[in-house]
Amino acid sequence: MRKKCSLAILALALLGAAPRSHVYVGLQALLAAGAHTDVAGKQSGIAGGALLQAGVRGKRAALRLEGIPPVSLPQAPSDFYGRATPQLSLINGTLQFAVDSRAALWLGAGMTVINQRTPLPNISQVVASRLAGARYELAYRLPLGASRFAEFVVGGAPHLTGIDRYTYSVPVPEVDKPEIAAEEDGMFAYGVTRGSTQWLVGFRTINFSARYALTGLAADRNNGGGAILEWRQFVR
Repeated sequence: MRKKCSLAILALALLGAAPRSHVYVGLQALLAAGAHTDVAGKQSGIAGGALLQAGVRGKRAALRLEGIPPVSLPQAPSDFYGRATPQLSLINGTLQFAVDSRAALWLGAGMTVINQRTPLPNISQVVASRLAGARYELAYRLPLGASRFAEFVVGGAPHLTGIDRYTYSVPVPEVDKPEIAAEEDGMFAYGVTRGSTQWLVGFRTINFSARYALTGLAADRNNGGGAILEWRQFVR
C-alpha cells in the first residue's frame, strides 16, 4: 500500500513538472440520501459529507485524486442492530489520458481503497474492513463558452478484495471473513471558471455491493445519491 501511494506521488510530481500542466486542489461537498442493506434488513438516511480533491491536468494526460477522511454517518435505529453509526474513509486515484483530438474524452485507470468500521450495539459487535482494487474511469468535458463547461465522470472498481473483521465486546474470538465487492459512481456537473477558481454544481450517485468470498452470500449493499457543490483552486 505504501509503495502504491509513493508511485501516485511520483506521478503527481512528474505531471506537475511537465510544461503546460495545471495543478489544483479542491473540495466536493455532497448531500445525499441513501440506504444500507444486509441480512438484517434495510436502513435509510440522509447525510452530508465532503471529498478532498487534488490533481494535475496536462494537455493529454491528467492525474485525479479524491478522498474522504474518516467520517461517521449516523443511521436510523434498527430493531436488530440498534443505532449503527458507520465510519467510512475512501481514496480514489486515476491516471487519465485524452483519447480524442479535442481532449474532451478521457479514459483513466488507477486504484480505489475503502475503509469502514461499524459498531453494532445491540449485538455487542464491531465490523471493520479494508477493500482495495483497480479503478477505471470515463470522463467527458464539454465547453459551453469561454468560462462555462459541463463535466461528466463515470467510474468504478469492479473487483475489490479484502477481509471483514468481526470483533465482539463479549469474550468471543474475532472472526475474519474474506470479502469481494464492487463500487460504481457517476457525476454530472455544470461548472463556471473565474480566474484560477472553478465552481461546479451537479449530482453524484454511488453504489457499493459486497459478498463473502468463501460462501458467495451477500454481505452488504450501500447506494445513494444527491447534490454536489465543488470548489477547485488552480495553484499553477
